Amino acid sequence: MKSIQNGILLKKINYSETSLILHFFTLENGFQAYLFQGGKKKKGNLLHPLSIIEIDSYRRPDSELGKISSIAAAYVPQSIPFNPIKSGLAFFMTETLEQALRSTDEDPKLFHFLSQEIYWLDDSDTLANYPVWFMLKLAEQLGFGIQKSGNEGQIFDLQSGVISNETPEGHAYEKGITVSILLELITMNKANFLAHSIHKTHRKEIVEQLIHYYKWHIEGFKPPKSLQVMQTILE
Repeated sequence: MKSIQNGILLKKINYSETSLILHFFTLENGFQAYLFQGGKKKKGNLLHPLSIIEIDSYRRPDSELGKISSIAAAYVPQSIPFNPIKSGLAFFMTETLEQALRSTDEDPKLFHFLSQEIYWLDDSDTLANYPVWFMLKLAEQLGFGIQKSGNEGQIFDLQSGVISNETPEGHAYEKGITVSILLELITMNKANFLAHSIHKTHRKEIVEQLIHYYKWHIEGFKPPKSLQVMQTILE
């Protein structure tokens, strides 16, 4: 069956000297994988992490891997591929999304959220707190956003996703000052959140706590390989 879809590029895998396997989160059908024969020569310059691509493809009913006939740019980031901080963030985001969205079906609201974040990242330079923002808001979109129990709390229950002062019994939790910072952050709008002063050590710990949280709520989730690079460039 032939179709034209709009997709956010999550992963690019070398398949042969000239061909690629591409993973997208599409507006029309959620997570999709495609073989793009000759893709390295045809339109390789469009295939940056987080590029939004119009995909003309064909898929047999018995195959999970579609075949791309052609692609066109729906939105190619202008600064993300060439700014080392933004490109590091893009790799971290796409690795996170690749794992989080692998079983995701059509979700226009989520696609719109991701598109808006891509536009924002491409046009902005207030980046230090952005990984925390992105992981918190993505968790909300996926249905396991963090909640608070009261205005104070230093215990983050990884199973329930609630920050409180009660230590849970029988399952994992995080605790300490970074949880108090996290509690404060989840009440802020985007501008205040990204401008908020957080020590780089605390910021690093918060990202690692959120990765532990994702591991509780997404089967098979692993720390992105780009995590250390991303943490280093944002110090």
